[in-house]
Amino acid sequence: MARKHLTDIAVERYARPANGRTEVSDSEAGLFLWVTASGVKSWAVIYRLPNAEAKRTIKRKTVVGRHPAMGVADARESAREIMSLAARGIDPEAKAADEKIATERAFAERQSQSFGAVSDDYIAAMRAGKLVGGRKRPVVPNTVVARQSLLNRLVLPSLGSLPLNEISQTKIARLLSEIEKNEGPVDETLKVVRNVFKFAMSRGLYQGVLPTMGMTKRQPPMKVTRALADKELKSLWEAAGHHGWPYGSVVQLLMLTGQRKMEIAALRWGDVDWDRGLLVIPSERVKNRAGAHEVPLTDAALSILKDAQIACQALAGKGGLTASSLVFPSETGTTPISGWTKLKASLDRTVCGFIAGLSDEERRAIRAGGALRPETRQLKAGALAKVKLTPMSHWRIHDLRHTFITRCRDGEENAEGEIVWSAPLDVLQATVNHEITSGVTRVYDHGDIQRRYRLRKRELIDWWSGKLLKIVSENQTIEG
Repeated sequence: MARKHLTDIAVERYARPANGRTEVSDSEAGLFLWVTASGVKSWAVIYRLPNAEAKRTIKRKTVVGRHPAMGVADARESAREIMSLAARGIDPEAKAADEKIATERAFAERQSQSFGAVSDDYIAAMRAGKLVGGRKRPVVPNTVVARQSLLNRLVLPSLGSLPLNEISQTKIARLLSEIEKNEGPVDETLKVVRNVFKFAMSRGLYQGVLPTMGMTKRQPPMKVTRALADKELKSLWEAAGHHGWPYGSVVQLLMLTGQRKMEIAALRWGDVDWDRGLLVIPSERVKNRAGAHEVPLTDAALSILKDAQIACQALAGKGGLTASSLVFPSETGTTPISGWTKLKASLDRTVCGFIAGLSDEERRAIRAGGALRPETRQLKAGALAKVKLTPMSHWRIHDLRHTFITRCRDGEENAEGEIVWSAPLDVLQATVNHEITSGVTRVYDHGDIQRRYRLRKRELIDWWSGKLLKIVSENQTIEG
């Protein structure tokens, strides 16, 4: 076969054969152009390798690229490299395969030590109870969920694919600055990133100085806690009732019981003991992991749960409810309700509407959308103006727990405003599942705390439920 000094223009002009394949030899030793009937033009190199006895050679072919992606000059360069390797007895294809395996192995190794991979292991270790929190106890599930969400939303999109040793303090600082611009949780993000690196170091996946070393908090404390006043409790109860199941129901149960937000929001039907009128929250879902936590249920609380049961059964359909079914599911049905920031903002607007004394017609006008009649548009504008002018002090969902504890400690007062009865501290601590402050005696006490305080907790919650319902029923009728 005559060799031709091919050019890119000449290659372009080669027509495809009617069938089979046309083979054109280039002036570069071993380089050929293959043109198929489908019009595909490929560069191939033919070379020879000695056999096992080195007495004769074996003919080999390999495709190095396609035209026009690979031009003539690049094809010749590839051919020279292959022929050079073959002349030294090295199989180019075997070498390329070894290099591919090495590259894939290096990539896999880099990936196994990427921030994203280590973050997954960090979350899995917390979920398995292998990591302890600030109180030297396993991290509670709600904290695990919150940290995983923060990593997925704010950290992994930027740092997830990077190996740990390529993440510098500058990159972390740039990430935190971006979060700060969006008024996000800068300090919490720094804390979680630092925890991931500490976890990696404890597992031998990272050596050296942590890139978070010397980085300090940059946000002032924002947790202003307080107990809600009677007027606020009344408006909040009404607004929660207006929202209904599931979010409003959770808020009302928090008001009645003083429990932690996620301990109520993550309830499952297996936690409800209808016969004894108790919530029995398992130890793995409570912050104080001394054992399962019992929460007495008043008639008002049971009424809320019965309404929730009806709603859940309607959603479950023929499958019905099981012990593992959530009492307050999110839209997915497999996780507890979420999106608390938006939900609380919606609740705040409703609370302002009740404080402003909006009528049912005005509240309907606010919710109305689309093309509105002139009178509805005017009513909506007037109602929104009332809400905007309504003063409302800042509050957090956790303030409901502060309110419960404060009101129980304040107890009952006489006409002169002096406290004549206050909830015993140990009973209150048992009710809200705080550690009972018994000092060194606790080490010697091996009794059943739940059985010891069961009746006294019920007395306290019954007292508070009666007081709360009296507050919220002023000038209105409250069921339950």
